Amino acid sequence: MYEKFQNDKIRNLEFTDIYKLVEPIKKLEEDEWLPDIYLIEKAFKDYAGLPEDYKIKAVTEHAPQLNTCTNGGFGVHGKYPSIVASPFRVSVIENVPNNNGAYAVGPYIAYVQSALSDDKLKLERERLGKNLLVFPAHSIRGLKAVYDINLFCEEIKKISKEYDSVRVCLYWKDVLLGTAEIYQNYGFEVVTAGHYYDPMFMPRLKSIIETSSMTMSNKIGTNIGYCIYLNKPHLLLKTKVDTEKIGSDGKFAEKEQDLLEEVRIKDVNQEIDQIYDLFSENREVITPEQYDFLNKYWGFTEVKSPKQLRQLLMAFEGEYQLRYNYEKRFYQLHDSVKRRDVQINRLKTINHKQNDKIKAKDDYINRLKNLTIQQNDKIKARDDYINRLKNDVKILNDKIKTVMNSRSWKITNPLRKLKSYFR
Repeated sequence: MYEKFQNDKIRNLEFTDIYKLVEPIKKLEEDEWLPDIYLIEKAFKDYAGLPEDYKIKAVTEHAPQLNTCTNGGFGVHGKYPSIVASPFRVSVIENVPNNNGAYAVGPYIAYVQSALSDDKLKLERERLGKNLLVFPAHSIRGLKAVYDINLFCEEIKKISKEYDSVRVCLYWKDVLLGTAEIYQNYGFEVVTAGHYYDPMFMPRLKSIIETSSMTMSNKIGTNIGYCIYLNKPHLLLKTKVDTEKIGSDGKFAEKEQDLLEEVRIKDVNQEIDQIYDLFSENREVITPEQYDFLNKYWGFTEVKSPKQLRQLLMAFEGEYQLRYNYEKRFYQLHDSVKRRDVQINRLKTINHKQNDKIKAKDDYINRLKNLTIQQNDKIKARDDYINRLKNDVKILNDKIKTVMNSRSWKITNPLRKLKSYFR
């Protein structure tokens, strides 16, 4: 999806070419969010000198937060540590169960290279003169920011008397909703940083702020801290801003509304009121009180050098590799044990089958043994009977022999022969 914004025609558009800048996103409104909105991680990689295709082993909150919400697009990941703007958010995330740590790096715009070169920035400042830059409350997917635009424009006109030019920086959603025409009708120059999937969003935003002299808005937003960090004073008008469900992407509205409501409930209202109080006066200086108060949420003093940021990102990489190798080894061992168990079960099955065969063979041998014993018993009984017959015959023969050897037999033997002859 990011590739839709990579061609030179889009990259080199003027900030005032608002409709051309939002043209590639008309078909993106129905798509699911990608993780790196505003391409903050891309800015980190460029700043730290890491390859564009490198995957940072951490999750980055899309903007500094003034609340304790950790749902939706805020906060805690089940696997990676969190990159946040301020120590305040570090303390919030580290109080969430099963967090993987959080690390403050300050306002993300500090890591972005301006879209305009130094020479072009100089020319743009000369063209604009003393410039008042306005950030109206912006809409989001499925929800339109609703406020009295005409009344707000009248307030801008009053303040703009002290300036040579007025720029209104609109969010991409409000450009699509046609809000720009109202501001243009008041004679204000309307610009946009583009879509949050556009790699040039943050570079354009930085250039837009850098070419201003004074900034203002009608709702607390990320832009306030970015303006103060870039040394641009800010005026915050306290106006009523509501939200209204709109558009073909209205299916996101309920989810977004619930998230906004949770954020609102968890906001520290007293401190929000203090921000409005601190920035309620139109003065072209940044007071120490303003700087110190916003430092709590934007982490101005937490900005890292390229070397420090690279070391932090490489520390994330090291932790990931340790965990990855541990998990890889664990799963390898798990798979090895699983394969071993399968092999053991297979051997057990083979062994059971072999045992069954051996048992069947043993049963057959036992049956043969029993049959042999029975046969032997029959043979023995027959031999005994034969031996008895032999003994009886011997006894009989002995008797016959005795009779034939007797004297009487010998005397009568001639008579028996004669008798036999006459027969």
